[in-house]
Amino acid sequence: MGFLKFIVGLIIISGISIRVIAQEERTDCEQTLAMATEEFNSGRFYGIPSLLKPCVDRGFSREQKQRAFLLLAQTYLLLDDPISAENSYLEVLRANPEFETDTALHPIDLVYLSKKFTADPIFAVFAKVGGNTSPVRVIQTVSPSGQPVNNEYGLRPGFQIGGGVDYNFTRFIAISAEAEFGFTSYKKTQTRFSDDLLELTANQSWATIPVYVKYTFTKGNFRPYGYGGLAVHFLNSENGKFISQKRDLSDLNPVILPEKESTNRSLMEFRNTFNRSILIGGGVRYKYGLDYFFVDVRYYFGLSNIVSSSSSADYTGVLPELGHADDMFRMDNLSISFGYYHPFYNPRKLKQARTKSVLRGINKSSK
Repeated sequence: MGFLKFIVGLIIISGISIRVIAQEERTDCEQTLAMATEEFNSGRFYGIPSLLKPCVDRGFSREQKQRAFLLLAQTYLLLDDPISAENSYLEVLRANPEFETDTALHPIDLVYLSKKFTADPIFAVFAKVGGNTSPVRVIQTVSPSGQPVNNEYGLRPGFQIGGGVDYNFTRFIAISAEAEFGFTSYKKTQTRFSDDLLELTANQSWATIPVYVKYTFTKGNFRPYGYGGLAVHFLNSENGKFISQKRDLSDLNPVILPEKESTNRSLMEFRNTFNRSILIGGGVRYKYGLDYFFVDVRYYFGLSNIVSSSSSADYTGVLPELGHADDMFRMDNLSISFGYYHPFYNPRKLKQARTKSVLRGINKSSK
C-alpha cells in the first residue's frame, strides 16, 4: 500500500513539474519573441531566424507560433528570400488557419504574400441531435362506409439524430450530404356514424438522406447560413394504436360507451417505404476555437403519398367492426437540431494568387 502511494505521488509530482517547466519555457519564449521583435524594429534582420529557432522547434504556444512565423515571413521578405517567406507564412496558417492579413495593420508586401495561400477547409463534418414534429397534408379523404367523416390530424413530438459532410466549393458555398435517423409521430381523430370517435396514434422511424446547397456567412463569431435541396426518406417502421368510442350525442340524454383500445400493430403493409421531399433550412454557427456549435431549423415538404394505393380497404384483423381506412396523405417535417461542426483546415499554396482583393481593399480605404 505504501509503495502504491509512493508511485501515485511520484506521478503527481512529475506532472506538476512538467507543467511548470512548460510554463517557464513559454515565458522564456515570450521574452525571446519580444527580443526578436525589437531586433526587427531596429532593422537587424539577419539574426532573427537563429534567435527564434529554439522556441520554434519546441517552446512556442500556438498563438506565439503565429506571431513568430509572421515576424519571420516579414523578415525573409526584407532579406529577399521569397521561398523562406512563403514557408513561414504557411506555418502561420498551420498555427491559425483563420488568420487573415489586413492592409490597415500589415505591410503591403506581407498582404500580397498572404494572397498566395489559403487554409479554407475543403471538407467539414458535423453531428447533430434534436426534436421534430410532422404535419400531415391530406391528398384525398377516404371514408370506409361512404358516409361523410370528419378527420383531424394532430401534431406530436419526435426526435432525430444525424451527421453529415460539407464539400466546400468556395469559402461561402458548399454542397452537403447527410445521414439522418428520425422518429416521428402523428394522431388522427375521426368523427363518423353520427358521433362515434376513432383515434389512431402512429409512430414511425425513418432513415433520411438529404442533399442540398448551402450558403454561409464567414465573418464574426456568429455565422448564419441557409440552404435548400432534396431528400429521400426510407420508412423503416410504423406502428399504430387505435382507440374507439361509441357515442350518441343527438338526444337530450347522450350515450357515451367506454373506450376500446387495440394492441399496437404494424401498419407497414399499408405504406410506401420510399418517399421524397424538398427541404429548406438555415441556422447559425457559433465559433468555438477552430470549431463551431450550431443550431439548425429545417422543413421538409413531402412530395410522396406515403399511403399505398391498395390500402383504401379496411384494416382486416385490427378492429374489423371499426372499418378504418387511411386517407391518402403526404407528411411534412419541421425540426430543430443542435450540433457540433468540425472543418478540416488545409493550409496550402494557391495555383493563382488572389491579389485583386488587395487592390480593392486599398481603393476602398483611400476613399
